[in-house]
Amino acid sequence: MVLGQECQHKVAKKSSPEEDKKEEKSSQLNINKLRKRSEFLDLRKNCSTFHGIAIISNYKESNNKISKIGLTVTKKIGSAVIRNKIKRILKAVIQKNKKFFVTPIHLEIIAKKEFLKFKFEVIEKDLKDVLKKIS
Repeated sequence: MVLGQECQHKVAKKSSPEEDKKEEKSSQLNINKLRKRSEFLDLRKNCSTFHGIAIISNYKESNNKISKIGLTVTKKIGSAVIRNKIKRILKAVIQKNKKFFVTPIHLEIIAKKEFLKFKFEVIEKDLKDVLKKIS
């Protein structure tokens, strides 16, 4: 019986931090991924385009309360290792600047060929410029 009481005590402690995380997530805007080719093509048909130093962005306002973001890195840029590195950098920029996603949008970020020549701050500034232009 003593062993069973100890297990129940540990489970009770774990529930409070999980509830805090759920409250934090509810206050943020939902951001999903553009996954299907048809979603990318629909976005490209009716979108505005922003040409930055390191990225090209296609965007339009969303009808619902969910933002969707898609990353495009073509094979012309380099091998799979280089393309994955670029995607990791772009994901980090998006994660760092989630607070600037005020209005729900559909956004496609296309990396330019010279992407890796630029510093993180330049890429971040390009994304912020796009988000400021939208809102």
